[in-house]
Amino acid sequence: METRVLEYFLKVAQLGNVSKAARQLHVTQPNLSRQIQKLEKDLNVQLFERQSRLMVLTSAGKIFQERAKQIIDLSVKAQRDVLQENDLRGEIAIGCVESKIVQLLSQAIVNFQEIAPNVKFSLYDADCDDIREKIDNGLLDLGFLLAPVEAAKYEQLKLGMKDYWGIVVPDNSSWAQKKGLSLTELADLPLIVPRRTIVKEEIVSWLNHELNIVGSQNLLSNTLPLVMAGWGYAMCSAGSFVERPAAGLTFVPIQPAKEIDHLLIWRKNFVMTPAVKAFVKSIKEIDCM
Repeated sequence: METRVLEYFLKVAQLGNVSKAARQLHVTQPNLSRQIQKLEKDLNVQLFERQSRLMVLTSAGKIFQERAKQIIDLSVKAQRDVLQENDLRGEIAIGCVESKIVQLLSQAIVNFQEIAPNVKFSLYDADCDDIREKIDNGLLDLGFLLAPVEAAKYEQLKLGMKDYWGIVVPDNSSWAQKKGLSLTELADLPLIVPRRTIVKEEIVSWLNHELNIVGSQNLLSNTLPLVMAGWGYAMCSAGSFVERPAAGLTFVPIQPAKEIDHLLIWRKNFVMTPAVKAFVKSIKEIDCM
């Protein structure tokens, strides 16, 4: 299956009209229609519902759209990686969680640009699970994550920068006046916790009984208005709140401190380009300073 045909499909899916897609792709409408029909025949599935002049994706078409986007992204990335083979150029795709680790990453990128000005960076903000999925699919080269991580299939570098757990509360809450929150006090509070099962299990292990969990979230930013509205208290790392501070809210750490390690991961048996190798080396040098 040619990537050209996938690009045709994606353009029709985006515009919902063969004529408009043909004009933007600089091909004839009959040729584009034949390509879409042949694609459906090869896949033995209907990708579009024809509605008057509209082309509407079927449920199978929506699934294929996501896969086609991934294939095109991988194709583009492969071309960039080949260009890097003998030189520090191209693009490094990095996933990073909401955390104070972004300070180390920012410094590393600025330093690296001085020695490798032809290298570009593509940054992706998400939680650990989303970043791991994109690394598994070859869409990201590296991931900066918070421990714990199911890391058996990854190479990993434990970084020296640590974070710690706490909760975000409204400024008018009695908890906002405290310098720290004990595990006993934490046990009965209505909590909005990270969605990752492995993190929930670790938090529960501190108390040895279930928490009062009212919801879960993958990124903190959309949860903060819910905290302000009184739905619950957001449990997060200190760094994730510092990176996205919000007026009227306060971060209260758990005491004694529950530290969180940071990891840099990449796929095992992943053939790094020279640029990625050099960047990982620069991360190690900064982390040891």
